[in-house]
Amino acid sequence: MNRTTIVRRVTLSGFAAAGLVALGAMTAAAHVTITPSTTAAGATAVLRVEIPHGCVGSATTAISIRMPEDAADVTASGTDRWAVDQAADGLTWTTDQPLPDGEHAEVEFSVRLPDDVGATLVFPVVQQCEEGEAAWTEVAEHEESDEALDRPAPVIVVTSGDTSGDPEAASAAVGAESAAAGPEERDPLITYGAAGALVAGVLTGGAVLLRRRRRQ
Repeated sequence: MNRTTIVRRVTLSGFAAAGLVALGAMTAAAHVTITPSTTAAGATAVLRVEIPHGCVGSATTAISIRMPEDAADVTASGTDRWAVDQAADGLTWTTDQPLPDGEHAEVEFSVRLPDDVGATLVFPVVQQCEEGEAAWTEVAEHEESDEALDRPAPVIVVTSGDTSGDPEAASAAVGAESAAAGPEERDPLITYGAAGALVAGVLTGGAVLLRRRRRQ
């Protein structure tokens, strides 16, 4: 095998690896996410739920979120697009203006978190579309990563201390606790940034190898 062949294979292998990492990052970021204003035990938290796309190309018409038993004093309000209906076990937002597949849906509600530090709250989400639905209801087992799930349910873990009024602190607490507990989405911007850095590194490495080959 000559040097030219080796250089080409190394470069192409790097491109392929970078592509796989970037694809994995985009897949993870395509999950439903939940962002709490606080995760402090006993606090009232505003939870923002974001659904990044429709159902395999079909527009979103409704979003249903089931409340965990430990969530109390649940309240929600509608928006210009979404009307909300509150039941004993959950909330449902509906719209007469179906949201196109290429746009993300965002709704929010407030709950009083339990006093039990370390309690895991799961919020199963069912997304209804003009054609079909997507059930974001899967929960990872203790030894299973949420990355292995196709449609993980949004999850938060109750922490000690008061992080109310500090979204960054709340996000950090959710990330630290849920990394050990199981399913929790990573920040899409961070994920894309890491993938982009890897791709840039591979491209730079490939260019260096090609220049060295030309000089010899």
